Amino acid sequence: MDTSINSAGKQLRAVLRSIRSATPYSDFPRDRAASSDIRTGYLDGNPVRRLVITMRAPGCSWVERGGGCTMCGHFAGTTRGVLPTVEDCISQFTGEIDRYDPGDIRIVSLYNSGSMLDPDEFPFDALRYICRAVSRFPSIEKLVLESRAEYIDRSSIGELLDILGPSRKLSVAVGLETSDDLKRQLCINKGCTRKDIENAIATVGDIAEIQLYILVGIPFLTEREMLDDAVLSIRCASDMGADEIHIEPATIQRYTLTELLYRAGLYRLPSLHTLYEVLKTVVPGIRPYVSPFRHMPDPDIIPSGCPECTGRLIEQLLTRYNISRTPDSLDYAPCTCMDEWRSRLAETDPRPLAERIQDALESCFQFVDGIMS
Repeated sequence: MDTSINSAGKQLRAVLRSIRSATPYSDFPRDRAASSDIRTGYLDGNPVRRLVITMRAPGCSWVERGGGCTMCGHFAGTTRGVLPTVEDCISQFTGEIDRYDPGDIRIVSLYNSGSMLDPDEFPFDALRYICRAVSRFPSIEKLVLESRAEYIDRSSIGELLDILGPSRKLSVAVGLETSDDLKRQLCINKGCTRKDIENAIATVGDIAEIQLYILVGIPFLTEREMLDDAVLSIRCASDMGADEIHIEPATIQRYTLTELLYRAGLYRLPSLHTLYEVLKTVVPGIRPYVSPFRHMPDPDIIPSGCPECTGRLIEQLLTRYNISRTPDSLDYAPCTCMDEWRSRLAETDPRPLAERIQDALESCFQFVDGIMS
């Protein structure tokens, strides 16, 4: 490996570990889920109501092993390594699903700020119970489980499918983020390669659906590079056999490297115009879903245009586009802030990626203490 790349990676992980170690601790109840809400899902390409439940859990194993991902602030909402009991997890699930009319829900998505398939993050007996519970709701046709690639195991998926029964689908959601291994390593610190994700798809792709996430707004890139990378990565996800592709627009969550960079003036969230341009380039051949700028804990800042167009653009994305996913749902009246966006697209950075990262980390390391205030 190139020395500069190796050095940049080590610096990146050192800063991430500093941020994680200084993240304030909260003693969350372990028998109550972190959040739930209704979003759009798809069955056979048609929009349906999807219940998303974020379970309270110990947190992603990658935070402990490698510092976590640069944009992810989920660690602040976890139990910090304390595994809830099976009974706690069951209470979390039943407490949330009982808040909704199950007859109105067609898909249930389970997140846990990490990997639902890692037994050190979520007890497998609790997953068995949840699958049995889902199988008793006639209206629910699909269960989605989010996981890192290394925890995707054919025997486990097969067992859960047997419990769900032949009339229900199981989907595994994985963060591809980008098709570029160097960007995934240095800009995101994802801790896995594209080949790892391809192997996971090969392991279960014939028995389960695959949902891949693409990040729009990768740090250390210019606006044009963010846009081009997202387009290439969406096409790559399609070529990899994803049954569903979700665009995850970057946001600013507390206690993350992206917040550190943002406060230091070294990172900008992607413009909403960039997000629209990405979609206009890939739709209708590929029809990604746009995640609704919601995470756990809630982000402080989300992508925007100007004050006049931001609300309208977000509303159109999350309602009109996510329902129809057609080219005409992406049309909107030009705004004066588009000139500023075009100027951002014209900006370039000739430095190699490793050099950009080292320069940025050296410039902003003084803000590590300030980010926690």
